[in-house]
Amino acid sequence: MKDFTAAAGRLRSLSLGAKLLYSAFAIASIVGLLVSWRLYGAMVQDAGAAGYYAGAPAAAPPPAPAQVPAAADGPALDLGPELDLPGAPETPRVLVEQISERKLLEVTHFHLFSVPVYVLILAHLWLLARLPSWLHTAGVAAAVVTSGLHIAAPWLIRGAPGAAALMPISGIAMLLSLGAMAVVSTVDMWLPRRPRRGPAGSSEETDLATPG
Repeated sequence: MKDFTAAAGRLRSLSLGAKLLYSAFAIASIVGLLVSWRLYGAMVQDAGAAGYYAGAPAAAPPPAPAQVPAAADGPALDLGPELDLPGAPETPRVLVEQISERKLLEVTHFHLFSVPVYVLILAHLWLLARLPSWLHTAGVAAAVVTSGLHIAAPWLIRGAPGAAALMPISGIAMLLSLGAMAVVSTVDMWLPRRPRRGPAGSSEETDLATPG
């Protein structure tokens, strides 16, 4: 823990192997966030969060306006008897079944053990980046609040379908906060290290991978 009480910018002192490892984790984190957002859209579909989590009926799309053929210039033609033709078939709507309480418990149980670890690792990298202390605090607070709110959102929507907007809002906020942590930390760790002045005025560099 002493690394977090020292001056910021320790990411740049990591060994090459550690930088490759943490960079791979950060890239995988960003990909995971994007895949999670795509999975959310595939699950709720047209019904939205209120229909998926609370079973609220989905709003029917407005009917398409009927197209009236324009009248042609000139004398009217006798086209014979009118035929009663069937209208254009409507695109079938995919029904979204409300998630059961047991399945929602399973999803929440999994997220409660995985998301905190995910946030913990990214926050550690964020705290080691060369950034102002207030930005360290703000970033960690944003990551904790948005991820916690996103985990709780399905249960809040289940009790109050009117709060359906909470799911995409918290998801976008978590995507931005954790994504920013991953990108900034990865960029910072690959920047050149700044030499540190030794006691005799000579410059020296500290490597986190080596003791001493």
